[in-house]
Amino acid sequence: MTHLTRRHVLGGAAAIALAGGTQLSTARAEAPAAGTGFRRTKVGDIEITALFDGARPGKLTASPSRSASLEQFQDALAADKLPRDEVSLAFHPLAIRTGGKLILIDTGNGPRTLPAGTGQMPANFAAAGFDPKQVEKIIISHFHGDHIGGLVTADGTPAFPNAEVTVPLDEWNYWLDDANMNKAAEGSNLRNGHANVRRVFSVIPGKNLTKFEAGKEVAPGITSIATPGHTPGHTSFVISSGSDKFLVQADVTSGVATVFVRNPDWVAGGDMDGPTAVATRRKLYDMLAAEKMPMSGYHLPFPALGRIEKAGNGYSFVPV
Repeated sequence: MTHLTRRHVLGGAAAIALAGGTQLSTARAEAPAAGTGFRRTKVGDIEITALFDGARPGKLTASPSRSASLEQFQDALAADKLPRDEVSLAFHPLAIRTGGKLILIDTGNGPRTLPAGTGQMPANFAAAGFDPKQVEKIIISHFHGDHIGGLVTADGTPAFPNAEVTVPLDEWNYWLDDANMNKAAEGSNLRNGHANVRRVFSVIPGKNLTKFEAGKEVAPGITSIATPGHTPGHTSFVISSGSDKFLVQADVTSGVATVFVRNPDWVAGGDMDGPTAVATRRKLYDMLAAEKMPMSGYHLPFPALGRIEKAGNGYSFVPV
């Protein structure tokens, strides 16, 4: 596997221009209504559209981090001007126009066992002027359900019938290994995750499924980089056009993302390998902060576009 290095990721500062969107001033962005939740930006000649798939709210009764107490997490929420007793998890797939192709990076939650407040991606995808039949390629960052669920419709057919679905090889090798599945306890989230992966990919025709190794260009202007820890094969992507670059971090920071950006040594609940996730996060964010490279984060507040800056012993997300 090709791992994260400055040479693979960076190589020049980039500028980002946000078109037609509301300027955000705090981490607590208002979620858009269905059918309006998209924002476009340009990276050179490549167009990126952030698509809002909704947000899942919940009461905070236990710490979402294995590294922090409930009180510590509540203090961190308050520092981000967020309520101490509730959290909200947002979801943002991306649509990319590059080289005349329409490409998706991740697909949202999809319709199955839909968490309240999510499932808005199809409406926002249409509002942005896209048709599922136009999608030529879908690039998956990792196999958690909120990233692959949108591959399949409610009636169990491919949601994007003409698309090639390309996935990280290391992610595929982990989740489709029966020995790994059998190690997970019956009824656990991990065991259910293995079952969901098999459900989703059983619907995708074999001729439409490919696998890639990290470090490879997976589409014109889109290069994969290994960012493991959240999952074994978790992958981020650098989008490049001319001298401009943009980083798609997926779930390098997950959960209540702004809190984990500020506290990068805290392990999020979904991080499968905590120490590796922390090391990956710090290495990536040091690079982003040094180069002032624009980025998107799947679980950051809508529209999840901005920059990472150093802030004390951690970082801050500066929305565009």
